[in-house]
Amino acid sequence: MTVCFFGNYIKDYPRIQTMRKGLNINNINVLECHTRKRGIKKYLDLFKQHRKIKNNYDILIVTMGGYTLVWFAKLISNKRIIFDVFTSLYLTNIEDRKTCSKYNLKAIYYKLLDKYSCKLANSVLLDTDAQINYFCKKYRLQKRKFKRIFISTDNDIYYSKDNKKDKDKFIIHWHGHIVPLHSIETIIKSAKLLEDHKDIVFQIVTRFNSKYRKIKKLVEELKLKNIKFYSETDYKGLDKFINQSNICLGIFGDNKKAELVIPNKIIESIACSRPVITANHEVLKELFTENKDIILVDINNPKDLVNKILELKNNKGLQDIISKNCYNLFLNKLRPEIIVKDLIKIL
Repeated sequence: MTVCFFGNYIKDYPRIQTMRKGLNINNINVLECHTRKRGIKKYLDLFKQHRKIKNNYDILIVTMGGYTLVWFAKLISNKRIIFDVFTSLYLTNIEDRKTCSKYNLKAIYYKLLDKYSCKLANSVLLDTDAQINYFCKKYRLQKRKFKRIFISTDNDIYYSKDNKKDKDKFIIHWHGHIVPLHSIETIIKSAKLLEDHKDIVFQIVTRFNSKYRKIKKLVEELKLKNIKFYSETDYKGLDKFINQSNICLGIFGDNKKAELVIPNKIIESIACSRPVITANHEVLKELFTENKDIILVDINNPKDLVNKILELKNNKGLQDIISKNCYNLFLNKLRPEIIVKDLIKIL
């Protein structure tokens, strides 16, 4: 069987990379009809590419970010269309990042793209049941056309290595963009509470933009010396940072998106056998068991985060148990060749 990845996706984004790898391992051939052009050029480029391969595949998958391309795929292809929506435009831009009011025309546009890109597709992929329920309730969509495909990571890149340079430091790692669902302020406040623990160091890998400058200013105002910032790196570069840490942090925000997603950073960390501490959202129970393969804290609660950090630091046995169990969870449920099994049933 052959599938066609169709869209303006980022080729090495984890969702794309792991689905491609998982399908290939399961003997599903993947053709790619891909562009990074914008506007009308995007459609012209995809049309020209698709014309050459239109008889060479069985099913077309509009990849993540392709909200404006599902209708076009339906127009030029007579094959079944699957849309890997991955997350909601409205959820990300309005409910999380609050880029504009929910009454703004942009917000209405995001809603329409969310709804009709899913309605037009034959099947829709999302990474959690919580997100599926969100789409079905908000847009009155039929649940039977949705399928949960967990996120994964490339275990040829992300696996446990002992990269620690300073064995005397207890390194706490976090990576990601500075957006509300992450609530990086919670991490900064916990670092303040831990400043007397001279062996504890926070390493934060993020994009150096205007949001970073505000966080950096907060760190300077608090006179914190236990936080080190590193500029964002590529997908492969994160592995080094994770593997030189003792524990990793997830997300701590209190908004709708935080309630519905299990972010890449958590999966990348457990693939490297690193214990993860993250906010206690119900969605995590779709995969994890508290105190067995993950440590959960109260949402937006720096004091609780500090308590859990110290508990792990001072209890090597607990660290080892969480490390072993979370890694086994990744091996048994989240490797690329496993997460695509439900997708292959659809195919």
